[in-house]
Amino acid sequence: MVMNGSSGRKDAGRDNAALDALIRDAVRRAPEPVPPDGFSARVMAGLAPRRLSAMARLRLWLTRPRSVTFTPLRLVPAMAAAVVLLAVGFLALERVNAPVAMDSSGQGTLPVRFVLHDADASARAVSVIGGFNGWQAGASTMRHDPAAGVWVLETRLPPGDHEYMFLVDGRPVADPQARLTRDDGFGNVNAILIVNGRHEHML
Repeated sequence: MVMNGSSGRKDAGRDNAALDALIRDAVRRAPEPVPPDGFSARVMAGLAPRRLSAMARLRLWLTRPRSVTFTPLRLVPAMAAAVVLLAVGFLALERVNAPVAMDSSGQGTLPVRFVLHDADASARAVSVIGGFNGWQAGASTMRHDPAAGVWVLETRLPPGDHEYMFLVDGRPVADPQARLTRDDGFGNVNAILIVNGRHEHML
């Protein structure tokens, strides 16, 4: 039997259509699959994000890009506050380093006598520097008494605690006779003179 090409293609098309219909019918009749107990919970648990460790969170925070925006108007209050703080600091520093004010009559002050034994006979100039004279070398020059072998300064100071040291030819020297001392934080030792009416001089 001889068949032409067109009739063969029609028969193949009918067979394919019948096969497709059988497959669709089998799929409709097949029972619907039921997932096992806990299947959904396990799937969701697997999808939930894991909690990062503290180190990982820190690394993420440090490496995360950030954008900072500011306007000049917002900088004005901060700059003004910084200027005020600097001014207050300078005023406080000047007040600490300022010499003690004493009137010409010497009222409210007590006589004080500074004495440095002449251990270095070659010294040419000795001064007392301290908070009461603004740590100025030329403000309190001592006189030399060669007969007694000492340098002496007699002055008047208000009651209170006064830090000082000797300046021998420009070299700071701690008072070896001081009973009270304090480290100045720069490698030197300041003597402390207490003026209260009973301790009126340093020997």
